[in-house]
Amino acid sequence: MTKPTRTRLIAAVALMVACPALALAADTAPDLKGKWVGKSHTIVAGSGGHWPSNAGTFEKPGLFEKDLVIEISGQDGRRFWGVTTLSGKGEATTEGFVGVLSGKKNREFIVADTDGIFLGKIHRKNTMTFCYAHPGGKNASAVASCSEVKRAP
Repeated sequence: MTKPTRTRLIAAVALMVACPALALAADTAPDLKGKWVGKSHTIVAGSGGHWPSNAGTFEKPGLFEKDLVIEISGQDGRRFWGVTTLSGKGEATTEGFVGVLSGKKNREFIVADTDGIFLGKIHRKNTMTFCYAHPGGKNASAVASCSEVKRAP
């Protein structure tokens, strides 16, 4: 075997060994566990859930900004779970959720809580943005909200 052929063979083998490792590294889920904090920017028609005192209607909805804390207590690969707490104006409510990462480099996510869904994106390792919605019913609130949260120190 000539030296140029041997060099190409070694390079090809090295590339085959490295590529699966590189592909696996790109699919690794970021560690989301911990506390994330921010504010909700929400529009609500009806009352209930996180908005027990809302008097807004579809004709004149309630507009709210509340403190938001997302505590991700567990994660297994791309799947994660925890609780959200909204507080402000003397009210505080907590609700459990489950979620999964998706998309390029696991930077997008979908989360389901007891009555709605979050769709969002991870920007850098310390910031997430998302929008949340749940439809109202005859005895429930309709909610739409977008927020940014940052990892708490």
